[in-house]
Amino acid sequence: MTTRFEITNQEIQTAFLNVLKSTDFSKLTINQICDEAGISRITFYRHYADKYDLLSAINTTQINTLKKYIQNRLHQKDISNALLQMTEFLEHDAEIMKRLFEIKHINHQDSLEYKLKNLLYDEFYDYMLQEQQIDIIKGMPVAYFSELYAANATIFIKYSLDKGPNPQLITSLNQLQKFVFEFLKSD
Repeated sequence: MTTRFEITNQEIQTAFLNVLKSTDFSKLTINQICDEAGISRITFYRHYADKYDLLSAINTTQINTLKKYIQNRLHQKDISNALLQMTEFLEHDAEIMKRLFEIKHINHQDSLEYKLKNLLYDEFYDYMLQEQQIDIIKGMPVAYFSELYAANATIFIKYSLDKGPNPQLITSLNQLQKFVFEFLKSD
C-alpha cells in the first residue's frame, strides 16, 4: 500500500517535471515546485534538501529504469526487440528526458547523461569480464571497447529521444552488435 509520504513524494517529482517543461533548471525555484504540487515549502523540505536533491532522485529513477533495458540488451543475440522497447519507453517521456539530458552543470552531482554513460560502460565492461572472461580484445583493452559501447549507446538514446523510434536504425545497430561480438570471438 502506498503511504501518504510516497504519494506526496511522487506529486513533488511530477510538479518538478511539469515546471521543468517551461523553465530552465537554473531558474527553477522551490516555490514554483511547491505551487505546482500544491504543497508548502516545509512539506517540500521534508522530502528533499533542495532542487538538486530532487533532481538526483529523479535521475536515479530514470537510470534504474534504463538499466533494465540495458541489461536485457547485452544478453541477447538479437537486440532489436530490446532496442524497440527502450525507444518506446523513451518516446513516452521524450520531452522530459530531453530536458533532463540538457541539465549539464549540477551542484556537486553527476548529470543524467554522465550517469547513463557510466551505467553503459559498467554494464558492458562487467559483461565482457564475466561472460567473455577477457580484459584484452584483439590487443585492445576492454575498457576501450566499453567507452565505445557507452558512447554509441548514449548517442542512440539521445537520437531516439529527438527523432523517435527508427526501425532501420534499430536493425543496423542489431547487425553492428552481432558483428562486434563475432569479431570479438574470432581469432
